[in-house]
Amino acid sequence: MYVVFCFFVSLFSNFLFAKSFVHQNPTIINGNFGFVEGPVWDKKNKRFLFSDIPNNKIYALNPKTKKLSIYDENSGYANGLDFDKQRNLWSARHDRKLSYQNEGGKKIIVASLFNGKLLNSPNDLAIKSDGSIWFTDPPFGIQGYGPKKAKSEQGFNGVYRYKNGNLSLVTSELKIPNGIAFSLDESKLYVADSSNGWVYQFDIHGKKVTNKLKFVQVTGSKGSKPFVDGIAIDAHDNLFAATTGGVRIFNKKGQKLDFIKIKAKHVSNIAFGGSDNKLLLVTAFDKIYLYKML
Repeated sequence: MYVVFCFFVSLFSNFLFAKSFVHQNPTIINGNFGFVEGPVWDKKNKRFLFSDIPNNKIYALNPKTKKLSIYDENSGYANGLDFDKQRNLWSARHDRKLSYQNEGGKKIIVASLFNGKLLNSPNDLAIKSDGSIWFTDPPFGIQGYGPKKAKSEQGFNGVYRYKNGNLSLVTSELKIPNGIAFSLDESKLYVADSSNGWVYQFDIHGKKVTNKLKFVQVTGSKGSKPFVDGIAIDAHDNLFAATTGGVRIFNKKGQKLDFIKIKAKHVSNIAFGGSDNKLLLVTAFDKIYLYKML
């Protein structure tokens, strides 16, 4: 009986880890990009937006026609993007600012300082249902991936929360905070640390977080060191993580579900979209990979 039971456990485990999430032949979009990042689905206009950081632009991609257009010619070296309920497009920018652009095209910078000192390089963001903006602030922009190199004035790499003119520090515990996302019920905050490949999980209590836990350590293609960049949560609370050589997928218990292999110099971020939420867009160095999900 024990042997039979072990056989079925092993069979279930193999089935769990072998599950495929996407059709394996993506559409690949080339556009003379410098380094693409920060994708988001624009539900109203049925398109994806994404950043090209060194070229200081935000692009729009129509997933049906595969046509590209420029959304913003001067993005502030934007990285992470997201829409709020009022249809404002928020940008975490490598020129050391957090801003939003309304539907009329007006840009409003809401934060560039914390405790009287310049932010490092707002990198990725997630918007909570209460309208608060949570973003990571590693040093990438001041290390050469922005308008100019500079020394950090903060002296740490933080995770911040912004709402109604108030900017507060959520945590300074991570070495290189990068991707950021909420669980579906918004009780958990996930933050990727690119220094060690760990995605950390925090419990959310209003404006604060507690109970920092190591959720998953992300590895990519065989033989690669642990690394994680952008992260996203799907409609089933699964975590998608951009890593070396592809996208790793975990369930909410931290179990590995799938690895989408991508041949690219750097896989940076992911976003879900489409009218039925069955499209997966992956930003990968100088190309866009567009998958149909199963």
